[in-house]
Amino acid sequence: MLPSDACRESVETFNKLAERYAAKYFDLTQYDRYYAMLAERLPFGGSVIDVACGPGTVSAYLKRARPDLSVVGTDLAPRMIDEARQRVPGGVFHVSDCRDLEGFDSDAFEGAVFAFGLSYLTDLDAQRCFAALVRRLKSGAPLLLATITGPSASRYEQSSSGERVFMVYRTPDAVHALLQAAGFRIVFSELIASPENAALATTDLLVLAVRVATQAPSNVTCGAGEPCAVKSPASDNLEP
Repeated sequence: MLPSDACRESVETFNKLAERYAAKYFDLTQYDRYYAMLAERLPFGGSVIDVACGPGTVSAYLKRARPDLSVVGTDLAPRMIDEARQRVPGGVFHVSDCRDLEGFDSDAFEGAVFAFGLSYLTDLDAQRCFAALVRRLKSGAPLLLATITGPSASRYEQSSSGERVFMVYRTPDAVHALLQAAGFRIVFSELIASPENAALATTDLLVLAVRVATQAPSNVTCGAGEPCAVKSPASDNLEP
Protein backbone atom coordinates (compact mmCIF):
# COMPACT_ATOMS: atom_id res chain seq x y z
CA MET A 1 0.00 0.00 0.00
CA LEU A 2 1.24 3.47 -0.82
CA PRO A 3 1.96 5.91 1.99
CA SER A 4 -0.44 8.85 2.28
CA ASP A 5 2.01 10.99 0.34
CA ALA A 6 4.84 9.03 -1.28
CA CYS A 7 6.03 12.14 -3.08
CA ARG A 8 6.64 14.09 0.12
CA GLU A 9 8.50 11.17 1.66
CA SER A 10 10.86 11.13 -1.33
CA VAL A 11 11.23 14.92 -1.07
CA GLU A 12 12.39 14.53 2.53
CA THR A 13 15.17 12.24 1.33
CA PHE A 14 16.24 14.64 -1.41
CA ASN A 15 16.16 17.51 1.06
CA LYS A 16 18.50 15.61 3.36
CA LEU A 17 20.87 14.70 0.52
CA ALA A 18 20.68 17.98 -1.42
CA GLU A 19 24.35 18.93 -1.08
CA ARG A 20 25.56 15.44 -2.01
CA TYR A 21 23.16 15.27 -4.97
CA ALA A 22 24.29 18.67 -6.28
CA ALA A 23 27.96 17.73 -6.03
CA LYS A 24 27.32 14.57 -8.03
CA TYR A 25 25.01 15.80 -10.78
CA PHE A 26 25.17 19.60 -11.16
CA ASP A 27 28.06 19.60 -13.67
CA LEU A 28 26.71 16.71 -15.74
CA THR A 29 26.70 17.59 -19.47
CA GLN A 30 25.18 14.41 -20.95
CA TYR A 31 21.78 16.05 -21.49
CA ASP A 32 22.99 19.42 -22.77
CA ARG A 33 22.00 18.72 -26.37
CA TYR A 34 18.41 18.17 -25.25
CA TYR A 35 18.44 21.33 -23.15
CA ALA A 36 19.61 23.11 -26.31
CA MET A 37 16.54 21.81 -28.17
CA LEU A 38 14.37 23.55 -25.60
CA ALA A 39 16.44 26.74 -25.52
CA GLU A 40 16.25 27.24 -29.27
CA ARG A 41 12.44 27.10 -29.17
CA LEU A 42 12.04 29.84 -26.55
CA PRO A 43 11.33 33.43 -27.63
CA PHE A 44 13.78 36.22 -26.85
CA GLY A 45 13.19 37.49 -23.32
CA GLY A 46 10.80 34.63 -22.62
CA SER A 47 10.03 33.07 -19.26
CA VAL A 48 10.66 29.37 -18.58
CA ILE A 49 9.81 27.27 -15.54
CA ASP A 50 12.11 24.50 -14.32
CA VAL A 51 9.80 22.11 -12.45
CA ALA A 52 11.36 20.00 -9.67
CA CYS A 53 14.57 21.86 -10.45
CA GLY A 54 16.77 20.22 -7.82
CA PRO A 55 20.08 22.12 -7.53
CA GLY A 56 19.35 24.04 -10.72
CA THR A 57 21.24 21.99 -13.31
CA VAL A 58 18.94 22.78 -16.23
CA SER A 59 18.32 26.34 -15.06
CA ALA A 60 22.08 26.94 -15.08
CA TYR A 61 22.35 25.67 -18.66
CA LEU A 62 19.50 27.89 -19.83
CA LYS A 63 20.98 30.99 -18.18
CA ARG A 64 24.37 30.30 -19.80
CA ALA A 65 22.95 29.55 -23.23
CA ARG A 66 20.22 32.20 -23.18
CA PRO A 67 21.00 35.05 -20.75
CA ASP A 68 17.92 36.87 -22.07
CA LEU A 69 15.57 34.30 -20.54
CA SER A 70 13.75 34.67 -17.26
CA VAL A 71 14.31 31.33 -15.53
CA VAL A 72 12.12 30.30 -12.60
CA GLY A 73 12.84 27.08 -10.72
CA THR A 74 10.59 25.24 -8.28
CA ASP A 75 11.24 22.33 -5.95
CA LEU A 76 9.55 21.02 -2.83
CA ALA A 77 12.88 20.40 -1.06
CA PRO A 78 14.04 23.67 0.58
CA ARG A 79 17.70 22.63 0.62
CA MET A 80 17.58 21.92 -3.12
CA ILE A 81 16.30 25.46 -3.60
CA ASP A 82 19.16 26.73 -1.44
CA GLU A 83 21.63 24.91 -3.72
CA ALA A 84 20.00 26.35 -6.85
CA ARG A 85 20.08 29.89 -5.51
CA GLN A 86 23.79 29.56 -4.79
CA ARG A 87 24.67 27.91 -8.10
CA VAL A 88 22.54 29.77 -10.67
CA PRO A 89 23.11 33.54 -10.76
CA GLY A 90 20.15 35.30 -12.28
CA GLY A 91 17.68 32.49 -11.66
CA VAL A 92 14.65 32.85 -9.40
CA PHE A 93 13.82 29.86 -7.23
CA HIS A 94 10.80 29.00 -5.08
CA VAL A 95 9.82 26.16 -2.77
CA SER A 96 6.70 24.89 -4.54
CA ASP A 97 4.88 21.59 -5.05
CA CYS A 98 4.89 20.54 -8.71
CA ARG A 99 1.43 19.05 -8.23
CA ASP A 100 -0.22 22.45 -7.92
CA LEU A 101 2.39 25.15 -8.71
CA GLU A 102 0.59 27.66 -6.52
CA GLY A 103 1.71 31.26 -6.81
CA PHE A 104 2.06 31.32 -10.59
CA ASP A 105 -0.43 32.92 -12.96
CA SER A 106 -2.11 31.15 -15.85
CA ASP A 107 -0.22 31.43 -19.15
CA ALA A 108 2.80 32.75 -17.23
CA PHE A 109 5.51 30.84 -19.12
CA GLU A 110 6.70 30.40 -22.70
CA GLY A 111 8.42 27.10 -21.90
CA ALA A 112 9.07 24.47 -19.26
CA VAL A 113 11.43 21.68 -18.29
CA PHE A 114 10.67 18.77 -15.97
CA ALA A 115 13.87 16.77 -15.49
CA PHE A 116 13.80 13.53 -13.52
CA GLY A 117 10.95 14.35 -11.18
CA LEU A 118 8.26 12.23 -12.82
CA SER A 119 9.56 8.94 -11.41
CA TYR A 120 8.74 10.11 -7.88
CA LEU A 121 5.07 10.74 -8.70
CA THR A 122 2.25 8.22 -8.75
CA ASP A 123 0.02 8.33 -11.82
CA LEU A 124 -2.52 10.48 -9.98
CA ASP A 125 0.17 12.91 -8.83
CA ALA A 126 1.67 12.97 -12.33
CA GLN A 127 -1.73 13.89 -13.77
CA ARG A 128 -2.05 16.69 -11.22
CA CYS A 129 1.43 17.96 -12.06
CA PHE A 130 0.87 18.05 -15.81
CA ALA A 131 -2.56 19.64 -15.37
CA ALA A 132 -1.02 22.38 -13.20
CA LEU A 133 1.77 22.87 -15.73
CA VAL A 134 -0.60 23.14 -18.67
CA ARG A 135 -2.44 25.95 -16.89
CA ARG A 136 0.81 27.90 -16.46
CA LEU A 137 2.04 27.46 -20.05
CA LYS A 138 1.01 29.55 -23.02
CA SER A 139 -0.45 27.74 -26.00
CA GLY A 140 2.37 26.40 -28.16
CA ALA A 141 4.92 26.50 -25.33
CA PRO A 142 7.53 23.71 -25.43
CA LEU A 143 8.11 21.27 -22.58
CA LEU A 144 11.26 19.19 -22.22
CA LEU A 145 10.69 16.10 -20.10
CA ALA A 146 13.47 13.79 -18.93
CA THR A 147 12.61 10.66 -16.97
CA ILE A 148 13.78 7.18 -16.07
CA THR A 149 12.00 4.34 -17.87
CA GLY A 150 11.51 0.66 -17.20
CA PRO A 151 8.89 -2.09 -17.06
CA SER A 152 5.85 -0.80 -15.20
CA ALA A 153 6.55 -1.08 -11.49
CA SER A 154 6.49 0.95 -8.27
CA ARG A 155 8.52 0.33 -5.15
CA TYR A 156 10.67 1.84 -2.43
CA GLU A 157 14.38 1.99 -3.19
CA GLN A 158 16.97 2.51 -0.47
CA SER A 159 20.46 3.95 -0.57
CA SER A 160 23.49 2.38 1.11
CA SER A 161 23.13 4.92 3.92
CA GLY A 162 19.50 3.94 4.54
CA GLU A 163 17.52 6.80 2.96
CA ARG A 164 14.67 5.72 0.74
CA VAL A 165 12.53 7.10 -2.07
CA PHE A 166 9.38 5.78 -3.69
CA MET A 167 10.02 5.12 -7.39
CA VAL A 168 7.51 4.65 -10.20
CA TYR A 169 8.88 3.07 -13.38
CA ARG A 170 6.97 3.64 -16.62
CA THR A 171 7.41 2.51 -20.19
CA PRO A 172 7.94 5.20 -22.85
CA ASP A 173 4.39 4.58 -24.11
CA ALA A 174 3.00 5.22 -20.62
CA VAL A 175 4.93 8.49 -20.35
CA HIS A 176 3.72 9.55 -23.78
CA ALA A 177 0.15 8.78 -22.75
CA LEU A 178 0.39 10.92 -19.60
CA LEU A 179 1.66 13.88 -21.60
CA GLN A 180 -0.89 13.43 -24.33
CA ALA A 181 -3.83 13.17 -21.94
CA ALA A 182 -2.75 16.41 -20.28
CA GLY A 183 -2.80 18.32 -23.56
CA PHE A 184 0.71 18.04 -25.01
CA ARG A 185 1.72 17.10 -28.55
CA ILE A 186 4.98 15.15 -28.74
CA VAL A 187 7.47 16.36 -31.35
CA PHE A 188 10.58 14.40 -30.34
CA SER A 189 11.30 11.34 -28.19
CA GLU A 190 14.54 9.46 -27.61
CA LEU A 191 15.92 6.80 -25.27
CA ILE A 192 19.50 7.00 -23.99
CA ALA A 193 21.58 5.20 -21.38
CA SER A 194 21.79 6.78 -17.94
CA PRO A 195 24.99 8.61 -16.92
CA GLU A 196 27.95 6.53 -15.81
CA ASN A 197 27.81 8.06 -12.32
CA ALA A 198 24.12 7.27 -11.83
CA ALA A 199 23.34 5.35 -8.66
CA LEU A 200 21.44 2.79 -10.78
CA ALA A 201 21.93 1.98 -14.46
CA THR A 202 18.67 2.72 -16.29
CA THR A 203 17.41 3.89 -19.65
CA ASP A 204 16.35 7.53 -19.77
CA LEU A 205 13.60 9.00 -21.93
CA LEU A 206 13.92 12.54 -23.33
CA VAL A 207 10.73 14.03 -24.75
CA LEU A 208 10.13 17.41 -26.34
CA ALA A 209 6.43 18.25 -26.40
CA VAL A 210 4.27 21.28 -27.13
CA ARG A 211 1.34 22.56 -25.10
CA VAL A 212 -1.69 22.60 -27.39
CA ALA A 213 -4.89 24.58 -27.02
CA THR A 214 -7.07 21.48 -26.94
CA GLN A 215 -6.45 17.92 -25.81
CA ALA A 216 -4.15 15.93 -28.08
CA PRO A 217 -5.54 13.10 -30.26
CA SER A 218 -5.58 9.55 -28.93
CA ASN A 219 -2.50 8.40 -30.86
CA VAL A 220 0.90 9.79 -29.91
CA THR A 221 2.30 11.72 -32.88
CA CYS A 222 5.50 13.48 -33.78
CA GLY A 223 5.60 16.40 -36.15
CA ALA A 224 2.81 16.81 -38.68
CA GLY A 225 0.65 13.87 -37.66
CA GLU A 226 3.31 11.20 -38.18
CA PRO A 227 3.64 8.32 -35.69
CA CYS A 228 6.20 8.99 -32.98
CA ALA A 229 9.13 6.59 -33.23
CA VAL A 230 11.16 6.42 -30.05
CA LYS A 231 14.90 6.18 -30.72
CA SER A 232 16.54 3.53 -28.58
CA PRO A 233 20.11 3.30 -27.32
CA ALA A 234 22.42 0.68 -28.79
CA SER A 235 21.86 -1.55 -25.76
CA ASP A 236 18.18 -1.31 -24.81
CA ASN A 237 18.27 -2.68 -21.27
CA LEU A 238 15.18 -1.42 -19.49
CA GLU A 239 15.69 -3.33 -16.25
CA PRO A 240 15.85 -0.86 -13.34
